[in-house]
Amino acid sequence: MNTTLNISSIVIKYFGKYEFIQESPGFAITSIVLQTIASLVGTFGNALILIITARSKGKLSVQSIFIINIAISDMYVTMVADPMSVVGKIEGRPFFMQNPILCDIIGKMCTVSCIVSLGSITLLSFNRYILICHNSHYEKIFTLRSCILMCISLYVVGLIMVLLNYAGIGGHGFDDKSLECIWDRMATYSYTVVFSVCLVWIPLIVVGISYLKLFLFVRHTRKQVTSRGNAPVIDNKSLRLAKTIFIVYAVFSICWIPFAILLVADSNDTFSHEVHLCITVFAHFHPSINFFIYYFSNEKFKKDFHKMFKIGHNEVGKEPTGQVSLSFVTRVNEKSSSSTC
Repeated sequence: MNTTLNISSIVIKYFGKYEFIQESPGFAITSIVLQTIASLVGTFGNALILIITARSKGKLSVQSIFIINIAISDMYVTMVADPMSVVGKIEGRPFFMQNPILCDIIGKMCTVSCIVSLGSITLLSFNRYILICHNSHYEKIFTLRSCILMCISLYVVGLIMVLLNYAGIGGHGFDDKSLECIWDRMATYSYTVVFSVCLVWIPLIVVGISYLKLFLFVRHTRKQVTSRGNAPVIDNKSLRLAKTIFIVYAVFSICWIPFAILLVADSNDTFSHEVHLCITVFAHFHPSINFFIYYFSNEKFKKDFHKMFKIGHNEVGKEPTGQVSLSFVTRVNEKSSSSTC
C-alpha cells in the first residue's frame, strides 16, 4: 500500500522503495522494461545519428545543424531522464527526497531538452518549407551562422523557462503520479497552461500548416509539369528530407500531444497514477524512434549506415534520380543536399 507523507496537514500519497512493483507488478515491470529498452535503443540510435552526420562527406550543411541539435537533446532523455525514471519506479519518492537537488536538475534539464527538440524540429520543418516554397529567400534566412544562433536561442528559451522557477513561477520535482522527476504541473497551474499552449501547441500547429502548404505547393507544381511540361522542378533530395522530417514531427506530435493535454486537463490532480505514468512513458518514447525514422524513410542515411558497418553492396541505398522540376531550387540544393539526411 502507498506510504503517506504529512506536510502542513496535507496528506500526500506516494510509493516507497519497491512498493510500486509490489502493488502493481505487471504494470510496473512492463513500464520499467519498456523504458529500459527505450533508453538503450535511443542512446545507441542518437549516437549513430551524430556519428553518421559527422562522417558525411562535404561541409556541414545548415539542416545538419538542426539534426545534430535534435539528436543531442534527445540523448539527454535516453541517457539520463529515462534511466532515472526507472530508478523512480523502483526506489520511489524516498530516494529523491534524499537527493532533492538531483531530481530538480533532472526535471529542469528534461524541460530544456523537450523545448530544444521540438524547436529544432520546427526550425528544420521551416527550413524545408522555405527551400521548396519560397526559394528566393532561402540563402538570406538560413546561413550557417543564423542556424547556429537559432539553435542556441532554443537553449536560451529553455533556460528562461526553468529560471522562472527561482522567481516562484512553476517548478520541477518528483511527480508521484508518473514516478519521475519532471515539470511540476501543479506548482503554478496558469503557467502550466501557458507552457502547454505556447511551447507545444503553437509550434505543432505552425509546423502542421507549413507542411500542408508545402504539400499543396508540390501537388500544384506537379500538375503544372503534367499539363505544360515547362514548370520549374523540385529537387527530390529536398522532398525526401522534407518527408523524413514530417514523419519525425508526426511521431513527436503523437507522443507528446497526450502529455500536453494531460498537463491542462488534470487541473485538480485527480487522474490516477496509471494514466499519468502511461502517458509520460509514451511521451518519452519519441527520442528513441528518430533513428528508425531516418533509416527507413531516407535512403542516403540508410546508405551511410550500411557503409559504416559494411553491410550489403553498392546497390544498397541507391537514390532514385528522377525529379519534379524546380530549376530555381537546384542552385540552393547543391549546397543543402550534402546533408546526412
